[in-house]
Amino acid sequence: MNELTIQAPAKVNLYLAVHSRRADGYHEIETLMQKLELADQLKLRPGNKGISLCCPDSALPEDETNLAYRAAEVFFAETGLSGGIEIELYKNIPVAAGLGGGSSDAAAVLKGMNTLFSAGLTQEVLLEMAYPLGADVPFFVADFNLVRATGIGEKLEPVEVNAEWQVVLVNPGFSVSTRWAYDNFALTTRSNPYILGRAVIYDELCKNLFNDLESVTIRRYPEIEKIKNILFRDRADGVLMSGSGPTVFAFFLDKTAARRCVEGFSGSDYAVILTKPALF
Repeated sequence: MNELTIQAPAKVNLYLAVHSRRADGYHEIETLMQKLELADQLKLRPGNKGISLCCPDSALPEDETNLAYRAAEVFFAETGLSGGIEIELYKNIPVAAGLGGGSSDAAAVLKGMNTLFSAGLTQEVLLEMAYPLGADVPFFVADFNLVRATGIGEKLEPVEVNAEWQVVLVNPGFSVSTRWAYDNFALTTRSNPYILGRAVIYDELCKNLFNDLESVTIRRYPEIEKIKNILFRDRADGVLMSGSGPTVFAFFLDKTAARRCVEGFSGSDYAVILTKPALF
């Protein structure tokens, strides 16, 4: 195979409770994560030697500080394969936005290189390789689109859902450090038995959207609260900040209402994206 194109989907956290902090710095969490059709695109080609990463039209680093680059390093180290890899990364997912773009890119590199080099690694092996790269990377390696995740996010259980809906993403244009958000959060004991079940009913989901980190980020960035109020005004079925923020998402069963909501932000400085849950 001379070239492989692979999608790296965004995600939103429909529920996020943060519990104890571990000795390694990670936090024990309970979360419900949904992949979206919004995705970065990566093109992979075999190279002569080493790793070459190119991020056209992006300010992303193109060295080992980029998770996609580090994923390629891990793949070669774990498989012992020789040769090289050329990676072109086209960003569609806002950076440092609570949408998991960097983690998804890393997962796409692991899966893509497995295919490109016919390495034959099982998903279980790829998950083991993904774990050291970051808490969200295993989720993007897994074949599930909607999961309950526990531990630091690496223990995954697929969840069923009873409806398709539209997702409006509103990003205010600034970035939020995930580490900062976790470091400034007082741990919770909250747990929601419904949201952590094996199946999701849309109406109940919208009533139970929850994110422990939202209050932390909103205190520093009150613009997020303003965005939430606009989305509620536009009759969204459910509204929440995703991950550590600052992106806010809104759910709509009504496609026309979702489009009108997006149109209502025209002229603003926000990045507004209409997407839906991933089916691929």
